[in-house]
Amino acid sequence: MAIEIGRTLRRRREWARLTQQELVDHTGMDRSASYISALETGRSSPTLEELERLARYFRITVIDLLQEAMDEASRRGGDSGEAPPVDDRVERLFTALDEGDQAMALEFLELLARHRKRR
Repeated sequence: MAIEIGRTLRRRREWARLTQQELVDHTGMDRSASYISALETGRSSPTLEELERLARYFRITVIDLLQEAMDEASRRGGDSGEAPPVDDRVERLFTALDEGDQAMALEFLELLARHRKRR
C-alpha cells in the first residue's frame, strides 16, 4: 500500500506559512519548488533522505510523518478525496496550553458561540 504524503506535506507547509521554494531552501534539498508541487499533488514520491529532511524540518520523525499521512487518508475515507483536509491547529494549540489557559480558551469559545447565536 502506497502512502500519499502530499496532503499532509501541503497542510504542514501552509501552516508554517512557507512557499514551496522556501520549504526547499529550509530543508536543503537539491530540488525545485515544482518538485514540492509534484509531491503535494501525488505526481512524485520523495526519497527516504527527502522524507528525513522534511520530517526534521517539521520537527517530527519520518514515522510520525507517514503515520500522519495514513491517518489523514483514513479520515478522508481512503483516496476518494471528497472530504477536505482536516485542520488540527485548534487541537494542537489547545493541548499546548496549561490547564488554566485551557479553561480560559474554552470560556472564550463559549462566549464567541453565544455571541454568534444572537446574530
